[in-house]
Formats: sequence, structure tokens, C-alpha cells
Amino acid sequence: MPPNAFDQQMLDTGDGHRLYFAQYGKANAPAAVVLHGGPGSGTSPSVLEWFDLSRQRVVLFDQRGAGQSQPQGELVNNDSQRLVADIELIRAHLGIEQWMVVGGSWGATLALMYAAAHANRIRGLVLRGSFLASERELRWFFQSLRAMVPHAWAELTHGWSEAQQAEVLRTLSQALLGNDAAAANDAALRWANYETALMRAMDGKLDSAATAAKTDAPVSARTLGKYRLQAHYLSQHCFCTEADLLQAAAAMRDKPMVIIHGTHDLICPPENAMKLTAANPQARLVWVERGTHTPADPSIAVALQHAIAELRQAG
Repeated sequence: MPPNAFDQQMLDTGDGHRLYFAQYGKANAPAAVVLHGGPGSGTSPSVLEWFDLSRQRVVLFDQRGAGQSQPQGELVNNDSQRLVADIELIRAHLGIEQWMVVGGSWGATLALMYAAAHANRIRGLVLRGSFLASERELRWFFQSLRAMVPHAWAELTHGWSEAQQAEVLRTLSQALLGNDAAAANDAALRWANYETALMRAMDGKLDSAATAAKTDAPVSARTLGKYRLQAHYLSQHCFCTEADLLQAAAAMRDKPMVIIHGTHDLICPPENAMKLTAANPQARLVWVERGTHTPADPSIAVALQHAIAELRQAG
């Protein structure tokens, strides 16, 4: 059972969104904020396992349109710059002077964007399975990985024209962001099934016609909202550039920073960790042997626990 929050609130952003956040641990202890992945996935109390709640104050929140934040799946006034402003809004609202920032995958992207704007508010930075929002990574995920999961990719693109198969992200985004509810549901299912197959592949499970996901049940409103948010962000390269993110990492040279990456991460290539370390040689790079992308991977979770404890003690 996850620990109980000592505080839960809905915070009005002033432009049509309300952010859900919760606080755990000790109210007067050094603070940390966790930035969830996605975009659109929402936070999970399971991340609290990375922290010593007897010595830390941990803030979890759902980004705009995600999780319990309202309106669910809303795309209006929803971009990376506003998400950065939301992090700072929560910090100021809680009266926290500085905090540790922990982000994984898309959360690592957002952590770097926050660092670029508010480095003086960061005590330390932990990045896991970093995503750099580049065209290189998008082509890798939606096109090149067909070589790793051929049956799943065939299911993802089943019935599409050659032109649609050559631009998977664009094809999915057009359906998810369009006005045809059935087409949006179909695109969300295809995307979700493809992701499931990639997670299975990272665990060493066979991708075959017999095991390829073929679920065709309607998705939940939250799942549809998640993939609509992902399409909204990824189709616009997350409103940032790889160069911006690497510059943000370089600017963090005077702050404690740990970069964690699994050697078997298919979602966000290990090359990303090398790029970040080249930008900031002062950062500590932790390779997790045979580690995958998900923080549910026990070896990744242990690396996160150690990095967070290290930065807490250093601060």
C-alpha cells in the first residue's frame, strides 16, 4: 500500500486548467518534485518507493490534461512552456525555496526545460531514460523499431497505405487530433498495443504473429486523453529542440546531476545519455546493465533510489 498523502489539492492555473498535486513524507524536510512521463501518462504513487519519506518531502502532480488534473485530455493552453510555468507555480504556492527535480523519459525532457528557466530553484537533478524530443528519436520509435518488433509494427500499420506507413506519427496524430471518434479510438489502440509490444521486447519476450497485441476494445477516456496529449506534443516536437535541452544540461554544471539510463532501453536510445554527458561532463552517468525503459524495472528503481539518496545527502 502506498503511503498516505499529508496534503492533496487542485491548483487553478488561471487559464482554464486545474492541477492535481499531492505531498508525501515530512512537511519540513528537503523537498523533491517528480515529473511524470508521457506526455499525458499521469503520476503514480509507486514512485514514492524511490524516496526515504522519513527524510524528504515529495511532491507528485499530474501535468495539464493528465491523470486527475482537469479538464482531462484538454489540449487548449497546453504546451511545454506552460508546463514549466506550472512547476514553478506549485513550488511558489507551497513556499518551497529549492527542490530536487526527478524526471524520467518525457519527465526528463520537462526537467531540463524547467532547469533552463529556473536553475536557481533546483538543488539537484535526476534524469532517467532521457528523451530529447528530436526528430532522430521520433523516427527511431515509430519507424526504425519495426526491425525489432516486426509483427507489432505490422499490426500498428495494418490497412494503411505506403505513404501512411512512412509517416506513422503523422498518421496517428491526424486520427487522434481529428473529429472522428472511431478513428481516434483506433489510433489510441494501435499506439498502446505497439508500446506494449516494445515493453515485452525489452523484457526479452518474443514478438511473433501469435503474441502481437490485437486488442480492439474501446479505450477509456483517460487512455484516449493520454494518447491525444502525446500526439499533440510529439507532432510539435514538444515545443522545444534537442539543442535547447543540451544547452540546459550544460548550464547545470554547478548543480548535482545524475543521469540514469538502461543499456537495453529501446524507447529512448542510450545515445541520449551520452549526449547529455557530453554537454555536462560534471554530471554522473549511471549505466544500468540490461536495464530497460520503465522505472518498474527493479534495476532501474534501485539506481533511482541510490541517486536520490546521494543528492539528498549532498544537499
